[in-house]
Amino acid sequence: MPKLGLIFPRFRYPSGDYPLGLALLGAVVRRELSWQVALCDTTFDPRLGHVAEFLDRERPDVVGIGLSTLMLGEALQVARLAADRGIPVVAGGPHATTEPEELLRHPAISAAVIGEGERPLLALLPMLAEGRAAPVPGAWVKGRDGTVWPATGRDPWPDLDDLPLPAWDLVDMPTYLSAWGQLDSVRPGLRGVNVSGARGCPFSCTFCQPVLDAMFGKKLRQRSPRSLVEEIGALKDRYDIEGFWFTDDTFTTNRHWVEGFCDTLEDSGLRLLWGCTTRANLIKPELLRRMHSVGLRKLGIGLESATQRVREGIYGKGVSAEAVAQTVTHAHEIGVQTLLFLMLGAPDESRREMIATIEAATRLPASEASFSLFVPIPGTDVHRQMVAAGYDLSRDVTDYDYYARQPFTGAVDRRELRMLQRWAYLRFYSHPLRWRSLARTAGSRAGMRSLGRKLRRIAPGSGGGA
Repeated sequence: MPKLGLIFPRFRYPSGDYPLGLALLGAVVRRELSWQVALCDTTFDPRLGHVAEFLDRERPDVVGIGLSTLMLGEALQVARLAADRGIPVVAGGPHATTEPEELLRHPAISAAVIGEGERPLLALLPMLAEGRAAPVPGAWVKGRDGTVWPATGRDPWPDLDDLPLPAWDLVDMPTYLSAWGQLDSVRPGLRGVNVSGARGCPFSCTFCQPVLDAMFGKKLRQRSPRSLVEEIGALKDRYDIEGFWFTDDTFTTNRHWVEGFCDTLEDSGLRLLWGCTTRANLIKPELLRRMHSVGLRKLGIGLESATQRVREGIYGKGVSAEAVAQTVTHAHEIGVQTLLFLMLGAPDESRREMIATIEAATRLPASEASFSLFVPIPGTDVHRQMVAAGYDLSRDVTDYDYYARQPFTGAVDRRELRMLQRWAYLRFYSHPLRWRSLARTAGSRAGMRSLGRKLRRIAPGSGGGA
């Protein structure tokens, strides 16, 4: 029986977010092709030797690698290990979608999937295992003689409800469950997992688009509430989870759907805690109260920047700072914590503008904040705008790191920017609004482990290799 070897090359910043996309691909390949599937995840063993051992032990017929631009350097090293053993390699994910020609110029890559991977992978696997190459909808393919067949558009899965449950047996779920920290500020050590309810985003933020459209199309596609609650119930039965977090970019885009989900979750009797991410202008207080009544305890909200010039003029966010403040305040009053997403270091963002963002975030009654460094991902609108403006964006992918490094020099140099980032965290978490949450975290061993993982992202010297 042929075998697919899936590899998740996360060599930096381990987290409790398991490779859901690869686990789903593994389940699809098993069901549709009856292939064997093995998965090598470097999250908790970030060594190339670990990957080599996996390849020698499993001897897959084809290797599939899921990657983003921020993982590209490690992913190409992994691809070389497979190619050196004569194994064809399929690359997928955001970077493969936006830069397929670049990837196929690498001698170790045989195909690059555009957008959703399920249907293209099903077409590619038998062909590559037999040493053949031909055009495939939704993928760029390279023959042994170097001939390249471009993709003819995307080839998405037609009905998300028809997808199988992820192949959790391929993943070290107990370790991920213990490392998961999305709801640690609610209850340290809470056993939880990520779930996905939708694909696509109808909005136009310049730091994401048009990459998201290229991945999933312009239309938001959602699973039925029944399908989602069945998956959550299966996770509860198998792993005794206590909570879950939606990976969807904007959970409350369709209010009617959200209300249906809340009704279905309530009827299930699962009584789990959960969280999601949305836009501040898409969740009214009454909807927030309904979500809270069925377990919502944390809401991720993107402020990005407190200054309109940066937030709208550069990022194209389409959400006012006032809307963010109102939503965070309403959530706090209802009993829902908020996680603020912010970025520092936009192309010509001044020191004063960054400090304004830090101070605005600190004053809000949010429980957590993520201060990322702005990194223009290739294929996005803001990346194109910066190239047109004359910015020298490094093509050295090891320089792309929104926790530690920017691939360009803006109005504030790298060293000062990193100092501002560290000061932002210190300023935010030392405010009395966060003392109770910090005390709860410090009083738990699990909470301290989760805090340690987060601190490593901003500590001096972090952002290096494995």
